Amino acid sequence: MFEAIRENPNQVIVRDILKTNIKTAHVFEKYGIDFCCKGNRPLQEACDEKNVSVETIIDELKDLNTSSEKEDLRFDQWDLKFLIDYIINNHHSYVRNAIPQLMPHLEKVAFKHGEKYPELLEIKSHFQNVAEEMYSHMEKEEKILFHIIKYLVDSKHFNEKPRMNGFKTVKNPIDSMEAEHSNAGGTMEQIRKLTNNFTPPADACNTFQLTYKELEDFEKDLHIHVHLENNILFPKAIELEKELLKL
Repeated sequence: MFEAIRENPNQVIVRDILKTNIKTAHVFEKYGIDFCCKGNRPLQEACDEKNVSVETIIDELKDLNTSSEKEDLRFDQWDLKFLIDYIINNHHSYVRNAIPQLMPHLEKVAFKHGEKYPELLEIKSHFQNVAEEMYSHMEKEEKILFHIIKYLVDSKHFNEKPRMNGFKTVKNPIDSMEAEHSNAGGTMEQIRKLTNNFTPPADACNTFQLTYKELEDFEKDLHIHVHLENNILFPKAIELEKELLKL
């Protein structure tokens, strides 16, 4: 696999690498390569954007693949209903638990240290925007889009042509959700820059350090969350609908 990537980095799509081993995300995270919202592009293009050598990425991917931490989860092979439930139970649940814990820490740090580190006020404002958008976003997915996708799965089971009614096609709500993914990802990228890659200053207190670690963990989870939806769940749902409309 790695020799094929080395020979044709312009032909290998970033999101397809993650499908073989989700922990390859660690390598892309290390170099700031967007594998979720911008995962549908060649590895060479992604590396060029960040001025990192393709050879460097391939070598680290190869080392990761041969380590004892190899991940066996193959999300692209899962039933769509099961994948949806996994996303809700793991990633949506994480977001709903993380925000109420993180927000008070961020408010406390901004209040106590905002004068010396004014970027904290901007970070707090950005994260408030992400939090509000994620709550609304997840509710729309769970109450609308995920039900549509499960309906498509059931339609295939019963060999029936789906009736999409006002949505016309599953692609319409998917496009909306992908736009919101980009907004959230872009805002977290701004937070990453403001925090110097989540690196607290030398005199940071324990709460200050904890807050930056929580923000970093939140971004990492968001990246996997969006990857599972943008690069696996949504494309499969669109293809399933196309298949069913031919009945």
